[in-house]
Amino acid sequence: MRKQILIAAVLIVVVVGIVIGWYLATQRHVGHLVAQGERTNILLLGLDKAGTTNRSDTMMLLSLAPEKDVVLISLPRDLRVKFANGEFHKLNAAYTTGGAKLARQTVSSLLGIEVPFYVTLDYAGFEHLIDLFNGVTLTVEERMVYDDERADPPLHIDIQPGSQTFDGKTALDYIRYRGETGDIARIARQQKLIAALLTKGLQNEDFASTRKTVKEIYPYLHTDLSLIDLYDLAKLVQELNLNQIQMAIIPGTPVTIDEVSYLEPQTVEMEQIVAQLIKEIDLLTPDEISVAVYNGNGTLRAAADTSEYLKRKGFKVLPASNADSFEYEETYIVVLTETAKAWVLQQVLPIGATVVSPEEFAPRYEKLPAAPTGTDLLLVIGAGFTVENG
Repeated sequence: MRKQILIAAVLIVVVVGIVIGWYLATQRHVGHLVAQGERTNILLLGLDKAGTTNRSDTMMLLSLAPEKDVVLISLPRDLRVKFANGEFHKLNAAYTTGGAKLARQTVSSLLGIEVPFYVTLDYAGFEHLIDLFNGVTLTVEERMVYDDERADPPLHIDIQPGSQTFDGKTALDYIRYRGETGDIARIARQQKLIAALLTKGLQNEDFASTRKTVKEIYPYLHTDLSLIDLYDLAKLVQELNLNQIQMAIIPGTPVTIDEVSYLEPQTVEMEQIVAQLIKEIDLLTPDEISVAVYNGNGTLRAAADTSEYLKRKGFKVLPASNADSFEYEETYIVVLTETAKAWVLQQVLPIGATVVSPEEFAPRYEKLPAAPTGTDLLLVIGAGFTVENG
């Protein structure tokens, strides 16, 4: 009997060993891929609930590679895209229709890249994440008031202007607010919050604290990544600075088809963004880009020194001038022609800059001194912006 028990125990150990070995050999962990020098793409989905249905209210692509910039591309939920069955729908319908698998397939087809992983986080998880970091500090340019009685529960937002620290609930209101400028401005706020969270959160913690934070938020996630993968991701992000994070928004043109409003993807600009930021193909050079620089922080010679810095980098720089105010808290790139040109400029700046359209920058855009015809970008430099030898 004892011999039979011993044989059974040995067999169990062997079977368990085989299972563990198979698992380790077949799982494509993010840490593994990054260590091997591969770029890894992860679809991030922020979920809200309409009745009993989860919808992907926010969609972002996170792309990582060793010793390269981290790329975060936001995908407007109203983009008109083709599903695997050949039908056209809004992008956010992919998750509702076929879950994370169809959402990954659709984004992969849209951008022309492999998207093997996903992470979802609902509103409750987002609030909990912000509260784990004891809030996030942001500057609100104008009062944000919005009511939606159709939401479940009804949505009532009223955020005052100025610099303030948001708890989880208020931070959620901040990124859900749409106002008159719609979804693109909301996406820009989401990216602004992410940058602020990285500044205050992971980068100010030791890794033991970061692991604890990841472990606490893990129950709120649905993902095909393991907890170890998420530790690896957190460690990678913790070692970054904001200059190594490139953010973009897939551009679209509003269209109405069969009485349904969509954003038709701007294919050329989208391909340029993917080529430059993910495939690392240089489609534009600085000498093809004209920039007008505005001093928005009041520092003596700030615009002139920045202009000289950009000239040394090869950009065509127009005469510098003062902005409408010296109280800009952030640095902005206002795109007048091609969005892809903003990413070329953003990569040479010493600190991060928020990329916006003239509509998203209103009403300040109208107050800036007019730039000459043919200007591609306006660079409005804000607090803390300095350049080498400036």
